[in-house]
Amino acid sequence: MGLAELILKNVDFSYGKNKVLQDINIVLEKGVTALLGPNGAGKTTLINIIMALYKPDRGEVIYDNHNVRKLKESYYDYIGYLPQMPQFYKNFTAAQFLEYMGTLKGIEKKELKNKINELLILVNLRDERNKKIGAFSGGMRQRLGIAQALLNDPHILILDEPTAGLDPAAADSVLELFDRLHRSGHTLVLITHDERAAQCAARRMHLENGCL
Repeated sequence: MGLAELILKNVDFSYGKNKVLQDINIVLEKGVTALLGPNGAGKTTLINIIMALYKPDRGEVIYDNHNVRKLKESYYDYIGYLPQMPQFYKNFTAAQFLEYMGTLKGIEKKELKNKINELLILVNLRDERNKKIGAFSGGMRQRLGIAQALLNDPHILILDEPTAGLDPAAADSVLELFDRLHRSGHTLVLITHDERAAQCAARRMHLENGCL
């Protein structure tokens, strides 16, 4: 499959009698889409539906003209995901963590070594490759989390609250990384309650200037 659209078509979802999502229609194309909403608005539920972890009550998620639930495990070859609170092994170095995650994803050893080197450069952690994650700042951890989400060369990268809890400088560093990923042709889905982060991402991707 190539870099195809991800389409949410007429998606409804409820927890019992509590309707969380109603008639969601979105086309996610190459570039950046920011889904902005307050806490409790159903953003995480929407992610779980996009990831085919939840089945919608109505509607479907379509990738490359296929219902993602019918694609089953092969769908995850095209998806990279950074959760809101990524979990790390604090005693692992950055390189060890990526090697471990890459092995879990079934990446061959020789390919994985090259991929780790490329990603550590991309996320500006090359000089920290042998530093233990327990000593990383919040921004460094987020960038490492993005690196692990990119290990399988995903077409679509889903980022859940990627700037939450970061100071402005660290958040801008992460958003600058999104700009580079956007320019390389990825489809990025930014899920956030932070209006500043969404506006800043829009400025970076479309107006190519800094953030206030």
